[in-house]
Amino acid sequence: MKHLIQKIKKNYIHLNCYIVRGYFINQNSTKSRPMKIRNIILSASLALISASAPLFAGYYEQGRSYYTYKKYDKAKEMFLKAAETSDSGDAYYFLGEIEKLQGKYREAEEYYKTAIAKKNISRQYLINAYWNAVVLAEQREDYESVIKLCREMWQKTGEGGARQKIESLINKLLWTDNSDAIDKYREGIELKKNGKTNESLSRFYDSLRFAPSFLAPKFEIGMIAYKSGDLDLTASYLSEIAASIPFYTDVRVILAEIYFTRHRYQAAIDHYGKILEFGFIDSAAEYRIRVKLAICYYNTNDFEDSEKEIEKALLFRGKSVELLLLLSAVKIKTGKYDEALKALHKAKSADPENPEVLYQLGSIYYKENDARYGSYFDRLFDLVSGKKSHQPKYTKVFIILAKNHLENKNYSRVIGIIKALDEKSQSYETSLLAAKAFYHLKKYDEAIDYFEKISLGNEDKYLLCKAYALSGRREKAKSILHELFYAGEYLSKAKQDPALAGIAQEIEKDKPIKAPDTEKKAEEKNLDVKDKQEKSLPEKNPESEDEKK
Repeated sequence: MKHLIQKIKKNYIHLNCYIVRGYFINQNSTKSRPMKIRNIILSASLALISASAPLFAGYYEQGRSYYTYKKYDKAKEMFLKAAETSDSGDAYYFLGEIEKLQGKYREAEEYYKTAIAKKNISRQYLINAYWNAVVLAEQREDYESVIKLCREMWQKTGEGGARQKIESLINKLLWTDNSDAIDKYREGIELKKNGKTNESLSRFYDSLRFAPSFLAPKFEIGMIAYKSGDLDLTASYLSEIAASIPFYTDVRVILAEIYFTRHRYQAAIDHYGKILEFGFIDSAAEYRIRVKLAICYYNTNDFEDSEKEIEKALLFRGKSVELLLLLSAVKIKTGKYDEALKALHKAKSADPENPEVLYQLGSIYYKENDARYGSYFDRLFDLVSGKKSHQPKYTKVFIILAKNHLENKNYSRVIGIIKALDEKSQSYETSLLAAKAFYHLKKYDEAIDYFEKISLGNEDKYLLCKAYALSGRREKAKSILHELFYAGEYLSKAKQDPALAGIAQEIEKDKPIKAPDTEKKAEEKNLDVKDKQEKSLPEKNPESEDEKK
């Protein structure tokens, strides 16, 4: 092989020595024959490359040489070998060029797309491959492929022409061939520019009478309706455009927000998905869309997809309290409380004073019968109690907190919590908690005020009886103790109580006559009051994130 190469090289050099002024001297003849230098060099060059390629040229270089001289079959053979051995994007690009030149457009398009997918490709060939694939897709009227290719080209290369191409395509699809419709549309645009909105609307409707499928005036009508706040009319016209031009992301952004605001989450999901698929959006916009999608999926009980969107959004903002809260809500919904706590503690590290984080942490610990719930609800109360208003769900946990402090004999804290609740939040339970707290603080008059507002069970009646006695209202105390005479061991208990002993002795001396069914009625009333107390308490469940609005 080496001997053959050396021989060809020698002949090649020897050959060039006889090229003078465009003539080739034939040594076996006395005559000179004119011959084009280009053909001589071409023949010699191809012979040299073919023989020496395994040593210094490579398949790709051979393919380029064959391609230059339009020997496409040989070029294709070399490019295929280059692609197999080096995974060269450039080789696939030239394979696409060869197929295109031979009229095999689908094959060419596939080679261009393969070239685009390769990491090892020259920038210019990458851009050329994109544009060629775009042209071929557009020839097939595969507009979605055109948009995807342009969007990908813009993301990879920053090629500004990619965005312009999409705008041009959208404008083309919005248009019509009906000249009368076009004239009316243009009249409407001029009127709109001059601030004559109502007159412009009339022209746009006139345009549609000539060409009902003309999308440009429908867009204008939809946008005028949007600016005036008529979202039903906006959605009607823009939805028609979105159906005809799925990749018109400006329209889809408006529709997505309309449906999201109206809690039509499935419709919003469809539009947000198309924006991600076709839109020219930056990282900030993608983050916002991912968050909205996560909320939509959450509110349609698709917790798996909600979590996926949260994870994607966290790649942009890993410490987003909003996202971590939503993630915890998803985990709570699926019963994964340990994972919910992990997300919430991460959120607390990012924002220690966030009320919703404290609320969620306290709710889970309460559900798990973990005493730590009290510290989180206490901090939540301190943060929001001074504000004019707070979320109604916080009131529920404040009542739980007050009950916890009552059990732990923190009576002043109970009073502080109950008094901080607005009038609408006051209930049977809050009155009873306040009454007991005041009683234990020996503020009997205040305790009596709260006791008298509500129906009481026998145990609480006994406390009221003592409050009456300790505040000097002896007759009222005696009246209640009379009621409790046949309701249990209250008289015996009163005899042992210094505040009630004298009254108990008087009642026992008088021996009140037992009315028919008195004991039974007293017990029934006591059960009824107990049931009312239980119903007024919040359920012992963690509150997951409210439905996102």
